[in-house]
Amino acid sequence: MRFKVAFVLLLMILSTTISTANPGGKGDSVRSRDCAGSCHASSSTNGISEADLDIQYPDQVYAGLLMEIETWISFVEVSSNNMVGVSLLVNDEGAKDLPGIDGWEVVTDPNGGTNNYVEIVDSFSLQNTVRQTWTLRAPSSPGVYELYVAVQHGTPDGGVAMTGISDAKQVTVGEVPENLPRLSPEWEPVNTRLIGEETEITLQLLNTDTAFVELKGSNQDPIPVVDNKFTIPAAVNPGTVEWRVIMIGEGPTQQSPWFRITAQEPGWEVDEFALYLQGFALFILCVGLVILQRPRSEGIESNKYDNTEDVASQFGRIQESSPVMVDQSVNNPPIPEGGLPEGWTMEQWEYYGQEHLDSLARGGQQ
Repeated sequence: MRFKVAFVLLLMILSTTISTANPGGKGDSVRSRDCAGSCHASSSTNGISEADLDIQYPDQVYAGLLMEIETWISFVEVSSNNMVGVSLLVNDEGAKDLPGIDGWEVVTDPNGGTNNYVEIVDSFSLQNTVRQTWTLRAPSSPGVYELYVAVQHGTPDGGVAMTGISDAKQVTVGEVPENLPRLSPEWEPVNTRLIGEETEITLQLLNTDTAFVELKGSNQDPIPVVDNKFTIPAAVNPGTVEWRVIMIGEGPTQQSPWFRITAQEPGWEVDEFALYLQGFALFILCVGLVILQRPRSEGIESNKYDNTEDVASQFGRIQESSPVMVDQSVNNPPIPEGGLPEGWTMEQWEYYGQEHLDSLARGGQQ
């Protein structure tokens, strides 16, 4: 019965989680737009966002190389937590719309990860335009591609999930010039690091004679790249450092997109196998305790009226403490009606009384 009650409670909890909104967001991830309704509420409570959405991208985009785009979100009212979920997509159909479908790769998202969906907390309002920077690797095949930016957010009054998507932005991806200074298509940037540690980054450069690194917002001189390596100073607090590399060679001088590296506190390392093993052991322990605490009804019923051991022990004590009783009717001769003969004691009668009675029966004298 208790198992049935627990199962019903579990179903109630799961159904509540699925059917209600998530005003605190669900976290950055690789996500299609078709979850927009389910992420916030049922489709019957969705609304159309009036946000003005746009994507800005460079004039020259080369196949397989890194590029930087900006997503613009303007004229939007959101809920009190000032959060907007932003998605980078390749179509507006709500399915098969992830950037990877067309060969795009999200190298760095606005929050420092590699996701096409991020949750942004910023000064969204009817007066402000919020801009976020993404670093992408273009598809490896030249051609014309489409990009979209989609949003989902709450309202000031709450209770409604607003969704919207931009018009298509066509991006022309061209062939890479042979002598173009550039980063190798196989190179991947570092997105995170620990607080208090210097970060040495190794670049993979092509057609580059000289390179140096600029830090955004820093007054220090550019950092030279020596043997394809450079070092970013240690961070003393959690935060993000943006940097880009300037590459000089025979072809036109190139600058990379701004890369972001986020400093964060060390996290807990969890051994999943050990965690599962401990959980299983705890489950077995709980089951054992429940079994031990269950009343043994059969034993109680069978022993409730069985006092054999108590009676036997009490009878034994009585036998040990009581004197041995002798059946006088068997061992002692009957006493005459007139009483014991004169001068006789009871002890004498017990030993010689029968002989005296026999003598009388034969006609003898007392």
